Amino acid sequence: MPQPEPPSATPGRPLPRGPWSFLAAAGPGGFSRWGWQLMAGWVAFSLSTSVLWALHLGRLTGWSSLPNYWGELLTARDLWELRVNGGLAGHWTGPWVPLAAAAALAWFLWSGWRLQAATLGLPARLGPWLRGGLDALLLGGIPLTVLAGLLLWGLARLGATGIQGLGWLDWVGGGLVRLAWASALFLQWWLCRLGRAVDPDRGLRAHLGLSLERFWRHPLQWFGLILAGVLLRTGLSLLVLVLAWRWGGGSIPKVCGFLALQLAAVAVNAWLIGWFLRLVALFLDQDARVRGQAAPAPAVAAGPPPVESSFLG
Repeated sequence: MPQPEPPSATPGRPLPRGPWSFLAAAGPGGFSRWGWQLMAGWVAFSLSTSVLWALHLGRLTGWSSLPNYWGELLTARDLWELRVNGGLAGHWTGPWVPLAAAAALAWFLWSGWRLQAATLGLPARLGPWLRGGLDALLLGGIPLTVLAGLLLWGLARLGATGIQGLGWLDWVGGGLVRLAWASALFLQWWLCRLGRAVDPDRGLRAHLGLSLERFWRHPLQWFGLILAGVLLRTGLSLLVLVLAWRWGGGSIPKVCGFLALQLAAVAVNAWLIGWFLRLVALFLDQDARVRGQAAPAPAVAAGPPPVESSFLG
């Protein structure tokens, strides 16, 4: 859908708009064909990784009665003992569950690309999808990793002071920084692959420079969206976990209820990711149209007004 242009300093030439301008416009479309597949792929990935964890825990405990008292007798200290001293990492479940998780993740990632391409009315080809990933590693791998490393180092220094509150800040904040790092790298990938699909004839150096500029020209807006998305998705998952912890798992209906809540939270998280994907597509469409639109020269003779082109049709 074409977006209204903001006022500009030069008559007839719109100004680029930041990603926050497309918050409302990116909402619709989550329940389209590829939106549903995006949610299904993320649910399948969540289920396969949950099965992997359950198999690890089951083999570690010898399929004891411990799962029957989930949320009633299992404490945070028990979880820590299982994680650190239980030898959990030494158990292998076989290749089938990891392969299923990898296939579900590929389904989810490809559905996201199809969703973005459909938003712009572009064909979803494999070439831009793969080459965009290499571009993102080249452009974002070093700066984003350095930035995340500095934040993690600062949090670790705070946690090493021995103050309990700062220790929790290091533990929780470190997890959020790692999730934000992954989201930022994915965002760079989305911008790179869309840039290749929208303008396939642009030279490599110009394409990389433009993709980098589209990310770092609005750092506060992009990182604000990344952090808000990480907090929303993580908070929703933790809320379901806290509810299940208080609810307990001593009966089959309770376990089924917990699983239903968990799947609902995963589906909502996938919808939020799809919303972010559409927002990036709308941002890049307007940015590309602004860059391709020159200020009109003085007219010599009256004629029909120029027709503005849009990748959205």
